[in-house]
Amino acid sequence: MNEKSTPRLTVFQSECGITISFGDRTYFIDQTEAFHNIAVKALEMNDYIPFYVEVARREGKGEEFTNSLKHEIEKKVTGD
Repeated sequence: MNEKSTPRLTVFQSECGITISFGDRTYFIDQTEAFHNIAVKALEMNDYIPFYVEVARREGKGEEFTNSLKHEIEKKVTGD
């Protein structure tokens, strides 16, 4: 059997903040960080996309990730 392991996003909320775990990486979002309010709203709405974006930003791939998203959106809009 040839199974391919893919990282999974896990999100924990506590009194101190929110912890994001993705693959072997873990990130803590303190209540004082601007992203904390976005993260709380995202959890309330069961919307995990902002967490993937935050992981990409923290990994230093924010610009690359943003450009990739823009390209995918443009393809959908133009039908290419």
